[in-house]
Amino acid sequence: MAKRLTGISTSFGGLQWETVEGDKDVARQAIIFLEDRRLLFGERYVEDEMHCVTSALQIRAFLTQQIEAARPGKTLEGVLRSMRAACRQFVDRAGPEAANFRHRDPNPHTVDPLSLALGDLRTVMGLAIATMAEKFDLPVEEDLAAILPPTDDGDSSWIPGFYE
Repeated sequence: MAKRLTGISTSFGGLQWETVEGDKDVARQAIIFLEDRRLLFGERYVEDEMHCVTSALQIRAFLTQQIEAARPGKTLEGVLRSMRAACRQFVDRAGPEAANFRHRDPNPHTVDPLSLALGDLRTVMGLAIATMAEKFDLPVEEDLAAILPPTDDGDSSWIPGFYE
């Protein structure tokens, strides 16, 4: 917990402080909240388009609250802002009533717009979550950890066509 100056008294001094959450607490709350968002790690073929948009809007609103609680100008604020921007982009790509995600191309070789948008969202969110988890030494539940980038443990077998 940190302290924030909220007022200064006159007549020989006096300061007023309020206790505020530290960035580690804010990051922990964000990760815990995101661990319960299936939009970020659920199977793509079972996703309802409008439910995905609603979930992204809820995440965006939550991230706005966390940005307000984060220390201005620090790493966490930037990470939270990038996550919020990814949610906003996802919602924008959906269009009104998620109409852009409902259009299905009959060509079996094209990827549907929902899958592409989910992939982009999950990539940005995974990088951001990994940054928070590493910076503040925070655990991430297994389901959400599925979207984190691979770690550099010397094993390159995760790269297609690259074997040691």
